[in-house]
Amino acid sequence: MKFFRNFIILALMTIMALVLNSRAFAYGSYGLSCTNDAYGTQHGTNYVTANAGTSSSTISTYGVYTGLDCAYAGAGRTNSSAIVGGEIARLAANAVIGAVTGRLSTAMNNNSDTAAHMSYSANGNGIGMAANHIVGGLSVWTNFSSSNFENDQTFTSVRFDSNNFDGDASAATVGVDKRLGNILIGLSYTSFDSDIDTTVNRGNIQTEGETIGLYVGVNTGAFSMSAGAGQGEYDITTRRQDLGSGLDITASDVTADVTYYHLGFSGTLNRGRLTFMPRVNYRNFDLDLPAFTDIVPNDGNSFTGAYGANVFTTADDAVGGKTYSSDMTEAGLSIALATSARISPYFDIAYVNEDTTAASYATEATADGNSDLLASAPDGYITYGGGMILNLSSKVNGYVSISETTNREDFSETLLTGSLKLKF
Repeated sequence: MKFFRNFIILALMTIMALVLNSRAFAYGSYGLSCTNDAYGTQHGTNYVTANAGTSSSTISTYGVYTGLDCAYAGAGRTNSSAIVGGEIARLAANAVIGAVTGRLSTAMNNNSDTAAHMSYSANGNGIGMAANHIVGGLSVWTNFSSSNFENDQTFTSVRFDSNNFDGDASAATVGVDKRLGNILIGLSYTSFDSDIDTTVNRGNIQTEGETIGLYVGVNTGAFSMSAGAGQGEYDITTRRQDLGSGLDITASDVTADVTYYHLGFSGTLNRGRLTFMPRVNYRNFDLDLPAFTDIVPNDGNSFTGAYGANVFTTADDAVGGKTYSSDMTEAGLSIALATSARISPYFDIAYVNEDTTAASYATEATADGNSDLLASAPDGYITYGGGMILNLSSKVNGYVSISETTNREDFSETLLTGSLKLKF
């Protein structure tokens, strides 16, 4: 009896979830696109006002032929770039610049009496790999990072704004540099990609591209200083659903110019088997997205009535150009412990003050009288984590690490990194 009771409760909960999900995305009754050439909300007046007509005709009486979601949605009719463009800039900044600052920290402190002279660098994106020496006093190094993240702001319906999203990002960096006394000069190349799903518009945005940059570091003995800058291009592809027809609205081959620069100060303090590495870093990343067009597919609707035959064609949506940026100032501390010649665990914690472009939304075609949520405020966060640096032999070494981002409004992130270096 208890089994059947629980089964019935579970079945009712499942049905309720399906109903709520269906209500969250309630497409128009006739499958008309929000921008249908004849009946879309872009025509205003009766096309965005329920029960506005005076005729007995169903077409005139109903008014919002495309469905109320088309009339009342703001964020739901927004291209995903406007919702998470600033997040992409922040992710890229941490991946691209984090790899370089990791290498600089490794190189600048490589002569310190650190834990068994192991090369490590705790930063917001993992451990910088120690360099392999090649011809002419040059060194080559690599860095890999991968993160999963989400914004869990409340989402109830497309008629209420929300910048709820989840996604992942990864980056691979290869660099080459040369030491001249206490100065290090280098060049880095980074491949970056991200894939983010945005909930309110049932959308997605994918980013991939490359950057190249120059960097320099100076070790004064008491502390180290570093600086660098770079540029590149990212290709962006977006998708979201038409709230009237349920079809995908897409944009592809959108090329954004990216630029970045960074400054950093760090030091090293040894106490027995412990090594303390305080740091202060500043990084800036700009993603300059040009104006582009959201392609709205013809809807194939079933709408007929007093106004004659079906109209299936639609108007495309214009998306204005915008620069998405992220400015971050970080203060952090890494602590490494020399437990053996082969293993050196470390712990890292940092506070980051940021000024990142927040989500913005399209204006509703007509006011619905509801109070919409404000976009999450990207104004700072804390990171903490740790890992193990492994010297398995004179020819094999690497690392594994994990870190978390917390105290950022509606946002959480987990970063897992690992690498293996073989010396021949």
